[in-house]
Amino acid sequence: MSEAEDPASPPRRRSEKSRVAIIDATRALLLERGFDGLSIEAVAARAGVGKQTIYRWWPSRPALVADVLLEDADKILAAMPRTGDLTADLVSWAGRLASALTTKRGNAMLRILTAASLEHDDTAARLRAGFSRPLQESVRTRLMAEHIDADLASTAADALLGGVVYPILSDGRSYPPERAEAMARMIVAGLPQAGGSAPGARTTIGTAGK
Repeated sequence: MSEAEDPASPPRRRSEKSRVAIIDATRALLLERGFDGLSIEAVAARAGVGKQTIYRWWPSRPALVADVLLEDADKILAAMPRTGDLTADLVSWAGRLASALTTKRGNAMLRILTAASLEHDDTAARLRAGFSRPLQESVRTRLMAEHIDADLASTAADALLGGVVYPILSDGRSYPPERAEAMARMIVAGLPQAGGSAPGARTTIGTAGK
């Protein structure tokens, strides 16, 4: 009998051990086999628990995968710098995001997230709320802090996030962070208020990377 389901342990402690074992097993199997190769049976065997223990907390395979991905999301959702130089901040943020998503673990996470989102609408909504939306909001909030129009800030944030994530899905780990940084510079350069043309605008165009 596994330690995760040892009846001699107090129920609360035993439940937490089981939960951690299931999360760890799912994470390891996702990295080894990918989303398509993951099964509840394999997770149960690796974690040393019964399938009913897994279904007690997660109603489906996508729901389990979503929880594992969201537990790891904080490793990618880096804080947006606020140095007072908009270009430098977005260039730094985009480069760090690209670097995180092109590590072995980060790239696997991105691909699994994409596959899981396609399988189940509820899972897709949870992953957008816990992963995609915070990334987009980081850029949008930074732009709006420089008096850039909200709609334009949202469009620019979508362009930057998409301009980093989609090439990585295509090119994989060979995607260089410098491309993400160049994308950030191009987007900032195209913002009509980024040069301070609007009254009271505080945005500073930096020289990062020049």
